[in-house]
Amino acid sequence: MAAAGAVAQSTVDLSGLPAFLKSSSSTNWPTLLNIGKQIWSDPEVGLDETHAHDRIVNYFSSIAGWTVDGSAYAGLPTAFRAEFDNRPAGFTGDLPTVGFLAEYDALVGIGHACGHNLIALNGISAAKFASEALAHFNIPGRIIVVGTPDEENAAGKFKLNNLNAFADSEIWLMAHPTTTSAIQPMNARLNYFATFVGNTHPEAVANAYSALNIVQNLKGLPGTSSSAVGIENVGVYATNIVQTVIQLGVAGLSLDTVTNTVSSILDSTYPNVTFSATTDDNGVALTMNGPGGHASDATKGPLVLSVNTFNALKNTAGVSFYLPGNISINELDITIDMRTRYTTDLNSVANFVSAALGTLPKSISHDVQYPALEVTPFLGQEFVNIVGTADYGLTNFPISTFAPASTDASWVQDPVLDPVSHNLTSAAKAVLHANFGICTNASGAGCAFNHEPGFKNLANTDFAYAQTEIIARAEAHLAVELLANPADFQKATAILSN
Repeated sequence: MAAAGAVAQSTVDLSGLPAFLKSSSSTNWPTLLNIGKQIWSDPEVGLDETHAHDRIVNYFSSIAGWTVDGSAYAGLPTAFRAEFDNRPAGFTGDLPTVGFLAEYDALVGIGHACGHNLIALNGISAAKFASEALAHFNIPGRIIVVGTPDEENAAGKFKLNNLNAFADSEIWLMAHPTTTSAIQPMNARLNYFATFVGNTHPEAVANAYSALNIVQNLKGLPGTSSSAVGIENVGVYATNIVQTVIQLGVAGLSLDTVTNTVSSILDSTYPNVTFSATTDDNGVALTMNGPGGHASDATKGPLVLSVNTFNALKNTAGVSFYLPGNISINELDITIDMRTRYTTDLNSVANFVSAALGTLPKSISHDVQYPALEVTPFLGQEFVNIVGTADYGLTNFPISTFAPASTDASWVQDPVLDPVSHNLTSAAKAVLHANFGICTNASGAGCAFNHEPGFKNLANTDFAYAQTEIIARAEAHLAVELLANPADFQKATAILSN
């Protein structure tokens, strides 16, 4: 119905739109920016984003013309829906609609190291700017903002999609901060949760580490750009983060022998990884430190060092392994984060991993898959055209085929691809997921990547907030253009009817 409403409109002169959006931003940005900074300062993990939710709901509830439901979706108390309708006198058709997505969950243990404070800030800012432009230019249209909790670990948008949260708009816009700018696809993702047991604590540790070694050395994964990475479910961890601190105990060897073994393994291929070794009541306790990041990152980190230490010592007579501080447990769980470029290959990757693990795990379960996100025709190019103009000034915004990570926004898009060519043939919704750089070096060099602890600080810099403001204005521009121009609206939603 939204597309039909768009056809009934006449086009509007939008030559003054960029200047108007700048004016809207100058008025509204200080308040919006404060919300973004508060979210960063008060990080909350998925389904516990109470303060972030309340700040945004209170903001929209205080603005005339917005209808807000802070508990719009059953079972997701930190989700919300805000709506603005502009119906000029005499307009009787269905209002064309554009939706914005706002994420605000933080990462376990390291806060907003993925920059979701900026995703929320972008979504609410673009929606506010666009709503004021609709009223100013007398354009019939509806703006919806959906607050989408728990993107990091449990695919909150999957749950929202099942609750029809995205049914009222054919177009959804969002933007995600990272080190470099691009309109690009995102990988499909699935997590296995494997349980390993033993008659003794050392046996359980050995079984789990044997599995981590298998996963670490997998060859010939099916699919395109596929990866499988193990994560030790001990201490502070999350399903999509490789830990920055790993502890492994070695019993049966001297401190010098263990220290020399680890030192011989640790070379320049482990960037910024360090270790320390001390004796305790059970043997030699190793603590390995280094950068974390996405589980799909191929960089050698502390967990890789611990697995290679296990491999180097496991066949030594009299040697066993333990977890310092956890020697009473006879069970150890690991997560296996699997990613591949195309959703259709995800089951093959999972079956490959299962076959490689064999009978080592006592049990395996899995979470909800994240389908691959595809670049929606027209939307991505039109955004690049807008953001590269002098009014926005971001000329280095390529359209790329490289998929750097995954996103549950793919559940909103729900793309269908040709099984042979992998060309996008249809989608449930037209989705723009713009990745924008917040590193002052346009190449991203020298900046921490998403999910590394250093990215948390990057997401709270003046430059990051300035980039977010530009992207918000550009996405507001795109939304208004789509709502004012029936031809553009039809181009953006053409993929839905294929």
